[in-house]
Amino acid sequence: MPAATNETSSRDNGFSTTAKTDGRVTVQEKVLASLQYGLMSGLFVPGQVLSLRKLAASLGTSPMPVRECLSRLVAARALEELPNRSVGVPRLGVKGLRELFEVRCHIEGMAARIVSEDASEALLTELSAINDRLLAAHRRQDMAQVLVANQAFHFAIYNAANSDILMPLIESLWLRCGPTMYFSFNAPNNLWDTSTHLEMLEALRLHDGPRAQGAMQADIQKTADYLIKEASSQRASGPFASLAKITG
Repeated sequence: MPAATNETSSRDNGFSTTAKTDGRVTVQEKVLASLQYGLMSGLFVPGQVLSLRKLAASLGTSPMPVRECLSRLVAARALEELPNRSVGVPRLGVKGLRELFEVRCHIEGMAARIVSEDASEALLTELSAINDRLLAAHRRQDMAQVLVANQAFHFAIYNAANSDILMPLIESLWLRCGPTMYFSFNAPNNLWDTSTHLEMLEALRLHDGPRAQGAMQADIQKTADYLIKEASSQRASGPFASLAKITG
């Protein structure tokens, strides 16, 4: 679990940062993919200040491509430029969380409905394996791997929708939403019992579009309800203390 500190975690996020000599994938593209993955998987946390030097070192590259990628993510509002010209992960207050999760329910529910029409056995097998990894990580209280597995489960579905319209929207939503998942660390066990994931799997197996859409929306809403409730509380300390002061 990444600590909510003022500097970047050097956690290995699974992306290789060695440039290919044939030029098919640039260093900058790999750095951007790594940063996006970290945000969407909750490996960066709200309020975290990103150290250019430490990011470059952990990604095995020079500061220049990292600086360019951070600028692109600031332009996309996935990151924010701070008064001292450093870059940090935005905090979302109650209003922002409500809006973000409401849009996620609509867009991602639609993707699940589309996938249900012809979900393959290969997809169902992949999703079941990911769900097993999530449960195993939860049993050993490895929250970082819980978040990674959760992101993998969802994106296996979204990728199967094969939509050039939906995927960019979903990715942009997860860039904003992923870091807030850090705050689910102390959530009740039923937040991560994967019951809604199992409901999704059954709906996909039966090619039941409305049921798949409803299961996806229920899964998203369960997380939303917890995060919004906690962010609404006037806590003096703990991970939600700063969010209680934010209205947007």
